[in-house]
Amino acid sequence: MKADQIIKNAKIFTSNKENLLATALVVKDGKFVYVGDEAGLAAYEGEVTDLGGKFVMPGIIDSHVHVTTSIGFAYMDPGEYIFCSSKQEALDFMAKSIKSNPGLKRYRFILERKFLKGNDIVKEDLDAICPDAELLILEGEGHSVWVNSKILDRHGITDETPDRVPELSYYVRKDGHVTGNAFESSGWHMLFDDLNVTDEQIDAELMRWIDYSVNAGVTVVFDAGFPEGEALHERIYERLYELDKQVQGLHGRNLENRDGSSGHPLY
Repeated sequence: MKADQIIKNAKIFTSNKENLLATALVVKDGKFVYVGDEAGLAAYEGEVTDLGGKFVMPGIIDSHVHVTTSIGFAYMDPGEYIFCSSKQEALDFMAKSIKSNPGLKRYRFILERKFLKGNDIVKEDLDAICPDAELLILEGEGHSVWVNSKILDRHGITDETPDRVPELSYYVRKDGHVTGNAFESSGWHMLFDDLNVTDEQIDAELMRWIDYSVNAGVTVVFDAGFPEGEALHERIYERLYELDKQVQGLHGRNLENRDGSSGHPLY
């Protein structure tokens, strides 16, 4: 059989528990038609590549990524990291930083929840140290934010605002009042709301991510997305879709059959 690619003298991890390792493989029409020992290559014709014992493995599948947030962080300064041993130390750190950098529209910080020693920060704490500007703190693990009243007002978040996904994406409340602490996507829209990026910037970061993934051996990703769309996330998905359309001839997918739904698949 005439083959498109023949590889020998390799260390091939097959993922087949019955035969985990092989030394040769053959590709025809974009498919593996043979994986085994070099003796089996006698049935195939074509140019042979000797890998000199190099390692080969199936492409990596990354089963949980958030493409849109990585791009958001690429163009956003998440702020100063707060080193402290108590809630009061955290507040004092931020107050000092704000005083040293007057006139900003928004102040950003990063804080590990463990440093609060079981206490929590509420919007009244943040309003007291930053009454005239917006203040946002990103939790170190990235799953929640603390914001002051200025940011809550910007987004129209009140005590009556429903949680986006109860018990998953929600606004922390005390005695029925929002505290300024929000988890998961209930906070993400506040994190990126002041970020202005161009399509060209989005495309550049998407290509950087794609190139990095390919070089690392990642061939498939699952984007875990968010419970409901936000402007930046939707723009990034649209740009990724446009980039994919530009190369659809290379991978043979008919993207024109896309159903037009808001949850855009990643190809």
